[in-house]
Amino acid sequence: MSKNEKTILYRIYERFSEISNFAIKNKIPRIFVSDISSSLFCEWRKILEIKHGKVETEEMILGTKIHEEYFAYELESLDELEKIISRGETIGLTTKVGFIWEEKNQDLKVMISGEPDLMIFSENKLRKIVELKTRKTYEIFSSDILQLGIYALCIEKMTGENLKDLLLEIRVKVVADNLKEFSQNFYYKDIRDGILDELKSSLDFWLGKREPKIPTSKNICLSCYFREICNRKLV
Repeated sequence: MSKNEKTILYRIYERFSEISNFAIKNKIPRIFVSDISSSLFCEWRKILEIKHGKVETEEMILGTKIHEEYFAYELESLDELEKIISRGETIGLTTKVGFIWEEKNQDLKVMISGEPDLMIFSENKLRKIVELKTRKTYEIFSSDILQLGIYALCIEKMTGENLKDLLLEIRVKVVADNLKEFSQNFYYKDIRDGILDELKSSLDFWLGKREPKIPTSKNICLSCYFREICNRKLV
């Protein structure tokens, strides 16, 4: 790496600032990655969240606390981090990512953005993106994979990097088992096409091009905190 060459971290940081300022200047709406992934199984719940506000469950509150402890690190400055990455050392941190989605043949633009729990850099490459979940059971859902996949897509769009070797890791802490942890890894290259298809389908809802989907499984309704007031529930 040459002395004046910018690290991938700097390029992500700089590009996000440019994209965000462009979106604000042009009044482009913003959709968060977490909202897209959490609406995968029931888009109607997002309508109810907008109307009634988001409910904080016990798992969400505990999850926030664990996130703060689990990924506790001090970021001195971007310049200091640049030096560490330039030396080829491994470092874990987080920063905001995003890109502008443009609908073909239509004057529709939306900014998709979010902040992964952890991004691991080594030898001036992004090696892994990690997302931590707090759950009652030992389960990983397709919405978790979608969330990580969209984060990777954001970085791919921002940097133009080939991310074929990028690892995506989901770590789950199980509340019912003393916060015992397990994880699962995926290669971005193996799920990229599916992520794009799912994102396109989801954006049809977010951009008002179709009606929201409702669950196909009663279990989704049983675990929903809007079950008592929902007029589209299956149970």
